Amino acid sequence: MNQVLSKRSLFIIPVLFLFVILLRIIYSYYGTKSQEHEFAQQEAKALGAYAMQHRNYYQKLFINKTLPLNEKTLVALPAFSSRPISKAFSQDNPFNITIQTVSDRARNPKNSADRDELKAIKYFNSHVDAIEYFSDENPQFYQYAKVLRIEQKCLACHGKKENAPLFIQNRYENSYDYKIGELRGILSIKVPTKNIEKYFFSSFLDAVFYDLFLFILLFIIIFYIFKRTRRFNTVLELTVKDKTKELQNLLITDGLTSLPNRRKLIEDIQKRKRSSSMHLALLNIDSFKDINDFYGHEVGDEILKSVAMSIYKTSVAQEYVVYKLPSDEFAIFTTIKITNREFVDSVTKIIQTIIKTQINTKENAIFVALSCGIASNEEPIMAKADMALKVSKSDKQDIVTYCKDIDSSAFITQNIEGVTLIKDSIEKDNFTPFFQPIYNVHTQKIEKYEALVRIVQDDGTTIAPYMFLDVAMKSKLYPKITQAMISKSFDFFRDKGFEFSINLSIDDVLNQSTFDFIIKSLQEFPHPQKVVFEILESDKIGNYEELKDFIKIVKKYGCRIAIDDFGSGYSNFAHILELNIDYIKIDGSLVKFITTDNNSRVITKTIINFASSLGLKTIAEFVEDKDALEMLQKMGVDYVQGYYIGKPQPELNSDWD
Repeated sequence: MNQVLSKRSLFIIPVLFLFVILLRIIYSYYGTKSQEHEFAQQEAKALGAYAMQHRNYYQKLFINKTLPLNEKTLVALPAFSSRPISKAFSQDNPFNITIQTVSDRARNPKNSADRDELKAIKYFNSHVDAIEYFSDENPQFYQYAKVLRIEQKCLACHGKKENAPLFIQNRYENSYDYKIGELRGILSIKVPTKNIEKYFFSSFLDAVFYDLFLFILLFIIIFYIFKRTRRFNTVLELTVKDKTKELQNLLITDGLTSLPNRRKLIEDIQKRKRSSSMHLALLNIDSFKDINDFYGHEVGDEILKSVAMSIYKTSVAQEYVVYKLPSDEFAIFTTIKITNREFVDSVTKIIQTIIKTQINTKENAIFVALSCGIASNEEPIMAKADMALKVSKSDKQDIVTYCKDIDSSAFITQNIEGVTLIKDSIEKDNFTPFFQPIYNVHTQKIEKYEALVRIVQDDGTTIAPYMFLDVAMKSKLYPKITQAMISKSFDFFRDKGFEFSINLSIDDVLNQSTFDFIIKSLQEFPHPQKVVFEILESDKIGNYEELKDFIKIVKKYGCRIAIDDFGSGYSNFAHILELNIDYIKIDGSLVKFITTDNNSRVITKTIINFASSLGLKTIAEFVEDKDALEMLQKMGVDYVQGYYIGKPQPELNSDWD
């Protein structure tokens, strides 16, 4: 049963081949019959066309009186001449084809239509527009007919009897009183089937014998293979096993790093899902797209391999299994009996080692940072770890461990549950602005605030924006959120005296309803000069003229404009020159690493110098420690914000030392 080519299969093959040959013979037979039928019809048509030309030619000789019509020349008429011509033609051509002019009212009995010809005449009588007839009803021959109808020239002999030539009147008593268009007879052509079948079926038999020869040859070959089947099967079976194993390894191995891939991770989790101890960490390289864009994909691949090797070397001693997931993501999985805290501490050490390690490529020395989400003894563990990773990336934290507090993302998926939550929050007015302080480096005071959207549910649970904004944009509910943020922020700062900023997407700018709401709110707000609109420059901006028009209009009310997340994946210095803005906000992906990564420092310093030369103020986001603040201050940044200054809160936090 395990043999690749068994005795049964070796005999099934010729049987199947014989079956195919039989089908081929049947198909060839009907194909040959079809060719025979087509040949007979075309030959008859060609001969009919020739005969009609002969008929018309001699009729014309009589009509033009080139030949006189009398008893001596009567035999030259087509009705007389067709029979001897047909007899001679039938004897001389290899298919014995006959041609004759016949009628159901023939003057000469020899020209009377037979049973098959009468069928053709009947067909023409019922189909007055038909000019040809072809039938294969008679197994002895194919019947072809060309209709002959009375024309003006025919009336000389077939009109009124008294008007016909005297020798015609004396010789024939019938076939008079025809009218123009009436059926006089047919040009009948009979193609015998016997000789045509001999012609066509000789080639058909050749094909049959050829197929039978191939079958016999195949049977001999199969019989020979059968004699050697045991050795052949053994070698082939071993080869198949080796290739199968190789293919299985390819399916569960990442081609770039040679680490197990996502498929293997899922398999391992399933195999060990009943383990009493299970820990999973998902690691993602921060701003890896920027690295690819800036240095190129070749350098990006080198970084992936270097990070993979670093994680593997620091994990293997602890009996952790390392996996390479799609894109720039890795996983560390283990079922050894350790506590959650011990796993978090060990993963933290791994990440710290990588962050401090300089990756040397051909021409560059690069440091990378990682975001990490961890789940321990959770079900499903991969989904829980992914939730923690998303929080880690959105909050710019190195490591986030899954807990129920971040599990509200179960409600916020791109489905009906997410839309229901947003609609419910709109209906209950649960969208609430939280305010993060912005610190003036020069005056060393908190002077501004950024309004950041949150959902505060009825039980007091706070839901961060990364968990619902994507769903809101896709479900076209985003304008409602923007309008709620504008309304509540304006009300909050009506009597505060602080400058505050509100985030706008390009969709907000282009949405007529949102635009009208903004203008109406500015007209009713007593301090529009305190309003800053933060606009995210992205590749979604298709027409900068519309954005410039928006900026021009709101600036009439004294508002200011900031470009948000500048320095991230999509930033264009040229477009900044076109826009009448006031602030450039440096993206946190750069600020986060300025104390450890020289490239981040260089880019940040370039943005600060660029803005200063244009008279624009700079705001650095995600400042999380004293070292970063002091370094930014030396670079000449104007404002900073981040957790080191203050977290977003529902009330203003103006105390900072």
